[in-house]
Amino acid sequence: MDEDISRLKTTVISLLNDLGCNGLTLTEDLINEICRFGVAELHSVAAFIGGIASQEVIKLITKQFVPMCGTYIFNGIDHKSQLLAL
Repeated sequence: MDEDISRLKTTVISLLNDLGCNGLTLTEDLINEICRFGVAELHSVAAFIGGIASQEVIKLITKQFVPMCGTYIFNGIDHKSQLLAL
């Protein structure tokens, strides 16, 4: 995991420099947390997104309710969600 942390730090610094955000970086805790979870999803976040997706499928199948129109974005860190209309 230490190798992943150092590789992620290097990638983040390079990406921030490419975007013109020189001097900005992620905190050690955030980088460690990203590497610790890897490609896994937290169970509660996966259940939440699965519940929303299943409601939308039921709306489409039953044709009784209006499904979401746009892109649904969920921010698990701040526990906020937003629907962006296209």
